[in-house]
Amino acid sequence: MGPGRRFEHCPTGAEVVESAASIRFDQAENRLHTVTAALVRGLG
Repeated sequence: MGPGRRFEHCPTGAEVVESAASIRFDQAENRLHTVTAALVRGLG
């Protein structure tokens, strides 16, 4: 991967997922907060 590029897609090897270019876990955390807020609003 070139400099400045970010990576998010699922079908990859561990070396890409665990690299500094991976934003996969950041995106998963963002989704978690969004779903939690939706559940709190819907159930609360």
